[in-house]
Amino acid sequence: MIGLCGALLVGCGSGDEPEGDRAVGAKGTTGTKEPTGTEGTTGPSGGPSAATSGDGPTGSAGSAGSEGGDKGGTASGEPGGTAAPDDTSAPGTAPTPDFVADPALVPKNRADALTLVRAVITRPTEYGRGYGKGTPYESDPGDWNVLDTSCNWQRERLPRTVLASFTRRGQLPASGAKGLVRISSTVTVHRTTSQADWEMAETLEEALRCPDQRLGGSERVQQLMSLGSAFGQSANLTADDSLMERGEFIDESGGGAPAHYAWNQSRLGTVTVSVVVKGGKGHTPLELTTAQIQAMTSMVNRLKNALGGTE
Repeated sequence: MIGLCGALLVGCGSGDEPEGDRAVGAKGTTGTKEPTGTEGTTGPSGGPSAATSGDGPTGSAGSAGSEGGDKGGTASGEPGGTAAPDDTSAPGTAPTPDFVADPALVPKNRADALTLVRAVITRPTEYGRGYGKGTPYESDPGDWNVLDTSCNWQRERLPRTVLASFTRRGQLPASGAKGLVRISSTVTVHRTTSQADWEMAETLEEALRCPDQRLGGSERVQQLMSLGSAFGQSANLTADDSLMERGEFIDESGGGAPAHYAWNQSRLGTVTVSVVVKGGKGHTPLELTTAQIQAMTSMVNRLKNALGGTE
């Protein structure tokens, strides 16, 4: 847990500085960031849509900030799908000395992926005292979020490179002088390790392409900055790769005052887990980061247990 906490806190400082398969498609990048939810609680209906293939990344370590230039599309795909690399290598082997999954336990079909994401995903009480279910509570594991070319997030069907992507939302209700905190966790299962690595690389670059993003409705984030750490870097001793994104969250319907915004994501083999928190008035960055750490630690531990393997 010390390694994970250290990785999540890297670059946070006082908390004032600026959070799944990522591949560039015809409509932008796709992944796990939360737009204002419009879907209800749904089951595992619907299958993944087709996607074209492209070239994957070789790593995801590095940093991106709002001073960089726009990142253009590097591959094309049909609307609703994404371009992702074809990878014929055996899925599920985590290329680090920290953890190697048992290949027999790595999901290879949609049914197994759905079982895994539901077993790993955060329970609302794991964020901390007072947290409960958000609305909508759960996403359709056959959909995920797409960042389009105008930097707006929206829901689309999964590409065929992703077996399942499941989000569960929580919240800490407003109380006294403190405002509402929104938080959500996502588990995404890819068919191959390189496709999961592609997601991490694209996530890292999103702050460059879109330092200001609209989540949906009255919600938006601004001044985003991101940092990625491979295993053994920046105190990342728990995952093959980890990354964080920091910025300001603004709810225009609630007065528009900036609040703390953070997204943390980790990858183990073919699976990514992430937690995003949208702060409220009166809540400190340290308090909100603690909720993220608790959720990430729980998910990473359950994921390692589910995938067996060795450490």
